[in-house]
Amino acid sequence: MPQNQFQRMMFALITVVITVHGYVFYSLYVVNGSYFSSLEGATGVISGINIQGGVYAFGHYLPIWAVILIEFCLAYTLENLLGSPCSFRLACKVFNPAETHHMMFETAIICATVGIMCPAMSFLAAWMYYPYYAGFSIVTLFANWLRLVCFNFPFAYFSQLFFIQPLVRTIFKAIFVRDKQTEEKTQPAAMPDYIITVGREFCSGGAETAKKLAERLGYKYIDKELIDQTARELGMLPEYVEQKEEKPAGYFDIPPHWLISPGWYSDNNLSMSDHMKIINAQRQIIREYADKSGVVIVGRTADQILRGYPNVLSVFFHADENKRIQRCQELSSCDKNQAKKAVREMDRLRSDYYNTITGKKWGSKSNYDLYLDLGELGSDEAIEQIIEKLRES
Repeated sequence: MPQNQFQRMMFALITVVITVHGYVFYSLYVVNGSYFSSLEGATGVISGINIQGGVYAFGHYLPIWAVILIEFCLAYTLENLLGSPCSFRLACKVFNPAETHHMMFETAIICATVGIMCPAMSFLAAWMYYPYYAGFSIVTLFANWLRLVCFNFPFAYFSQLFFIQPLVRTIFKAIFVRDKQTEEKTQPAAMPDYIITVGREFCSGGAETAKKLAERLGYKYIDKELIDQTARELGMLPEYVEQKEEKPAGYFDIPPHWLISPGWYSDNNLSMSDHMKIINAQRQIIREYADKSGVVIVGRTADQILRGYPNVLSVFFHADENKRIQRCQELSSCDKNQAKKAVREMDRLRSDYYNTITGKKWGSKSNYDLYLDLGELGSDEAIEQIIEKLRES
């Protein structure tokens, strides 16, 4: 399954390419095949379409390739903006991804996608293929839409569930699993010595600086990858893990820091909240990365998880609030009040998470080896100071 935004867009692209061709075939041959074949001089569906002058759409007769291109653009846009995100949320309302077998949950997503995309695409098709030569009536448009939904929904449901989605997943795995294996084989082995943990205030530029630092040192940069790995470890979807990370934990989701110790929860403890399962899994993944060294790990209390490990350097990036608000405005194209609210809210969430898990104070200078003001130093100078600190260690 897709593990990042690029893979999700590619997954949608493969799905839409196969689906659009399947639907055009279904519409021309199954639904309207007898009409085209019955035209005078027609020897089949294609010859009937040619005799007619093309497929009637938007009040004109268009070649089949043009119809496929138009439907592809409409379907791909809808899939990315509406179908994919909404189907996941709908499936989560019915099933808990953490407790549901992945095949069952994926089936729920497919059903939700069909339930969203079939009526939406049928509505666009009702406009597209409306008989404008006979005048326009909203009642006729509505009737045509219902007719198309009735024709398309059974085909959509069974073709997506039993043919298109299995085929798409097979193609997707063949492409991306092979790419991943090739990347792993060609990636040069490195044996760096240090583990750098990075905490940062929101919109301080900390994540970007950490990434540049990793590139400078030739280290592995760990941030969003933790979401994908956690999802695989727990059998959850990456979107669900990210949603849980961004959502504040409830009172009973995360026990006080003094209750959290290695082995306190077993993997089989069904009473453990999803928040705690995610925290435990990420803690284990961070330790596995630390065993290899040569990593820059962003956030997720890594500085406390790895406290006591050899060759660990903990860094915290901060900046003046006004500078962070200005940066937030530039990145998000929002006004000053919205940016101020976002900065303070994200800082609060990070602080609550860190303080609850570790019992320490987030952003306190005493918790870190280096406490750097990115607003004053800038990214390049901050990186130089970190490298100098490593040389001294």
